[in-house]
Amino acid sequence: MNLARRQLRQRSPLDDALYVLAPVFTLVELIIVRHSFAVDFEHAYWVAGQRLLHGASPYAWTHAQIASAVNAFPYPALPAIVFVPFALLPKTVAASIWVALQMGSVAVTLRVLQVRDRRLYALAFLWWPVIIGWQTGNMTLLLGLGLALVWRHRNRPLVAGLLTAVMISLKPFVWPIGLWLLATRRWRAAGWAVATGAALNLAAWAIVGFGQVRPYIHLASEVTDALYRDGYGVIAIAVRLGAGRTAGTAALVVLAAALAVACIWFGRRRREAAALLIAVDLMLVASPLLWNHYFELLIVPFAILRPRASREWLLALIVWLCPGGLQETTWETLLFAVAVVAVTWLLLRRRSPLDEQRPIAISDERRAGQAYVLATAQGGERAG
Repeated sequence: MNLARRQLRQRSPLDDALYVLAPVFTLVELIIVRHSFAVDFEHAYWVAGQRLLHGASPYAWTHAQIASAVNAFPYPALPAIVFVPFALLPKTVAASIWVALQMGSVAVTLRVLQVRDRRLYALAFLWWPVIIGWQTGNMTLLLGLGLALVWRHRNRPLVAGLLTAVMISLKPFVWPIGLWLLATRRWRAAGWAVATGAALNLAAWAIVGFGQVRPYIHLASEVTDALYRDGYGVIAIAVRLGAGRTAGTAALVVLAAALAVACIWFGRRRREAAALLIAVDLMLVASPLLWNHYFELLIVPFAILRPRASREWLLALIVWLCPGGLQETTWETLLFAVAVVAVTWLLLRRRSPLDEQRPIAISDERRAGQAYVLATAQGGERAG
C-alpha cells in the first residue's frame, strides 16, 4: 500500500493528461474524423439479434452484403442469442451501450491483470487495434477481457474452463486458449472447457434452431471466400506477394503447426506467460481472416510480461501506419507482421519472473496436505 501511495505521489501531470486525453482523442477520431461508429454492431450484430427476435434466420445475407465485410454475421449460435437483448433497444442506443462496454473492457482488462502503471492505460487506449475495435463495435475487446480473466483464474479449473468455453463459443478463432490449458497441464480446466462448451453450444443451437447449423457453415465459408484477399492474415499476405490461395493456406498450416509446438514447448517448461503469448500469436496466424482489431488480444500477454511502460509497448504503436478496413497495401500488411514478430521476440528474450513460478494444481495441494499429515503423524509416533 505504501508503495502504491509513493507511485501516486510521483505521478507527473503528463501521466494524468495522457490518461484522460487518450480516450477523448480516440472518440474524436472515431466520430469526427472517420465518420463511423460501431459499424459491425449496427450492420451485423444488432441485425442478427433482430432477426432471431422475430423468428428469422440470422444467417440470411446476400452476396453484396457479404462482400462489404461489415454486413454479415458469420458467428455461431451463442453470439446471436447474446445480441437479442440489444435488439430490444433502438439501434443508436444499443450501439452506444455496446461501445461503452467495449471501452470499459480495455481498462478492466488491465485492472484484472493488476497493471498499476497508468501510462499503460494511456498506451492501450492509443493502440490502433483498440481504436479499430471501438470503431467497428466488434466483440474482440471483450474477448481480451475474457482472456485476462482466464489468466487471472488459471488455477481454478471450473472458472478457467467455463471462460474458455464461452470465448470459443463466441469466436472460434480463439481456440488456442484451449491448447494453452493443455500445454500448461491444466487437464481439469481443459475438461471443464470441453464439457461446458458442448452443453453451452447444444443449448444455444437448440434456441436458434439446429436447422441453422448448415446456413451458418455456408455463410462462414462464403465470407472467407469473399474476403480472404483482405486484412492481415497469412493467406492475404501470400496473395499480395503473388502466391495463390492454396500456397497461402499451406503457409498458414505450417506456421500454425510451428506455433502450436512452441506453445506446448514453453508450457511444458513452466513458462506459462510465454506460452500464452505464443497462443495469442497462434490465434492470429491460424485465422483465415485477420482484421486489425484482432491484434488487441496481444495486450494481455503484453501486460503480463511487461506490466510497466517499455520499448515493446512503444514499438506496437508503429501499427498506426497501418489502417483498418479493407484498404491495406502489401507493405502495410508486411509491416504489421514484422511488428508482431519483433515484439514477440523481444518479449520472449527476457524471462519474466512469472515464468519462474510453478502453477499450483489442486492435486499438488492435496499431495502436499497428505505429506504434511503423514509427517505430523510420524513425528507424533516418534515423540511417543
